[in-house]
Amino acid sequence: MIIRKATLDDVKAIVEVHTASEDIGGSLLERYSSGGPWMSLETLAIHLNNLLLDGQLVAVAELDGKIVGEAEVLFSKEPIGGEIKKIAHVDVIEVHPDYRGMGIGRALIEFAEDVAREEGTELMTAQPDKSALGFYGRLGFNVALFRGTVVSIPAVGDGQVSVSSFTWRDVETLELVAGRFQSSYSMFFSAFRDSIAGIHYTVESGRSGESYYVLRNLPGREGVAMLLWGRLEDARGVIGRARSLGYTRILTVLPEGKEGFGARKIGELKIVGKRIT
Repeated sequence: MIIRKATLDDVKAIVEVHTASEDIGGSLLERYSSGGPWMSLETLAIHLNNLLLDGQLVAVAELDGKIVGEAEVLFSKEPIGGEIKKIAHVDVIEVHPDYRGMGIGRALIEFAEDVAREEGTELMTAQPDKSALGFYGRLGFNVALFRGTVVSIPAVGDGQVSVSSFTWRDVETLELVAGRFQSSYSMFFSAFRDSIAGIHYTVESGRSGESYYVLRNLPGREGVAMLLWGRLEDARGVIGRARSLGYTRILTVLPEGKEGFGARKIGELKIVGKRIT
């Protein structure tokens, strides 16, 4: 088995890994809505190109000339436990269903860990599904970094915000206090680097109080996703702004124990880490 960095020539094979057990009929929007950019050649080409241009790690596992697994790891410096750390966040890992149980996922993580060490990374992180917690635990991801609640919030009130764009430099030292579905940089990347026309895009961004916000569309669904860097109390302005834009519900993640704003709980998530230096 060979683990190597991916190129754009691998797009078709990576799509085949992610869709091996999926029914991928329908329009690009329908496919994207069911599983993200990995569901079609067109959207994955855009996504993979954005990652590579941004200097992020995309790795593939190749067995007998066939790509059977893929991992995407995003590097950034961001607040972890109140300190700025250089992290490598395992954003995506997928193994073809016919090749699971053969150590391919482990090999991809170990390859990413070697690259992360070379980059001077202090910590690897991941946001695993419940079914994958054991896998990451066996690989040493045993530091609990964040627990959050996925919520739906009614869009009410009047929002006083200042609409503008911003850069990663503006928010890299701020906590992602709402919308921490993955690492802070992963969500910034999704909001500003990885837009696909008519499918997944930023509705609006700007300042609310002392914080920075993004409202992001939900492909194939009603409502809007909210990301907020800074202070949780500044979310009220963004919630009201979403109402004025015509939305009735907001999807986000709030830190465990800080569920407010009339939120209805949808699920839970956990970010775990592994110290590597």
